[in-house]
Amino acid sequence: MLSTDKLFDILPYAVDIYEKIEIDKYIEESKKKYKKNPVSQMQAGIDLFKYVLKGSGKIKKEIITVVSIIQGKSYEEIAAQNFLHTAMSLKEIFTDKETVDFFKSAMQ
Repeated sequence: MLSTDKLFDILPYAVDIYEKIEIDKYIEESKKKYKKNPVSQMQAGIDLFKYVLKGSGKIKKEIITVVSIIQGKSYEEIAAQNFLHTAMSLKEIFTDKETVDFFKSAMQ
């Protein structure tokens, strides 16, 4: 479970990620596309995930910083560690129900 303290440390970086990869623009374009060709919620999620991966070069620093906050390690330690370990920390954010609910309500 992600602590409140860590969540508030992460929030500014989450906003930077949101802005740098232009999620608002993506959402508006997707609404138009999906209105013409509806897809399942699962497919919409996969499409968003692929969009974020495409923009990952723009948000590398923010992602490493977020993981460093979660793991309580320095930026340099996270940048040097095994990628699977980093990915598991990111997964922690997306599988924590309370954290996901918080981000969902913040985006509505």
